[in-house]
Amino acid sequence: MRPALSRTLALAAALAIPGFSLGATAPAQAAAPNPTLLLPNMTITEGDAGRAAFIVNVGLSAPNPLDHPVTVDAVDFSAVPLPGGGGTYGTATPGTDYEAFGSRTLVFQPGQQVARFKIVLKGDRVAEGHEEIDVRFDNTELTVGDNDIDLMIGNDDIATDTKRPLLLLPNQTMPEPDSGCFGYQVTTLLDRPATQQSTVNAVDFTSVPLPAPLVGTYGTATPGSDYTAFGTRTLTFARGARAATLPVTICGDTADESNEEVDVRFDNTQTLAVQDNDIDLILSDND
Repeated sequence: MRPALSRTLALAAALAIPGFSLGATAPAQAAAPNPTLLLPNMTITEGDAGRAAFIVNVGLSAPNPLDHPVTVDAVDFSAVPLPGGGGTYGTATPGTDYEAFGSRTLVFQPGQQVARFKIVLKGDRVAEGHEEIDVRFDNTELTVGDNDIDLMIGNDDIATDTKRPLLLLPNQTMPEPDSGCFGYQVTTLLDRPATQQSTVNAVDFTSVPLPAPLVGTYGTATPGSDYTAFGTRTLTFARGARAATLPVTICGDTADESNEEVDVRFDNTQTLAVQDNDIDLILSDND
């Protein structure tokens, strides 16, 4: 090979000029895109008294494919003023409706698909409108689309049973992941701390047929595909507690489909009052 041509090829390879190659090396594989952050919105009825730790699930569209942990900051934006004035991003009052938390860092280890943090809610008996806790997410190498969670706190000061704590069941909307399965923790609350240890059964009603003449089932999600069926699970509220969690395993796909619903019913309790007895866990399509 002539020296001039040899120097040209060596320089082209060093500069990674397209079309030049010193050997039959395989083309470089494009790196997989970073997973997208999946942020659920929730609606929870406010309690009458006591504190309750509400678990917020933050998922990824696929397990963390990187060889290092990935972090994301969750920032309490509720009291941040709106641009130009006219209120704040949230309407809930830190210190009164919930415990303000500033910023928290969530960590996704390699292969991990869900991280969690807690928001401590405070109950009262003040008749008031719905309130919103606004949480923003930033400072991450993950892909972020909609970057906030709205936790809507509904007023519940119309309970008719004053002898037993009232079961408060939140509906939640969770963007469906593209792949992988992860354990989603559904928080159930009482309107005030339990006066004694109390239990309630949570029953997977998704595949239960609707009563005639209706057709279909109570839920539209498919067990074994969209989530893992679980039959009946017993939740226990310790004396003085206001919260218990129900694990539900959510699975993802890239199919273009409509929203799907996991339906969970609650019964078989002697020490708790139950009004609305179900939770709708909506899996929204993110494809």
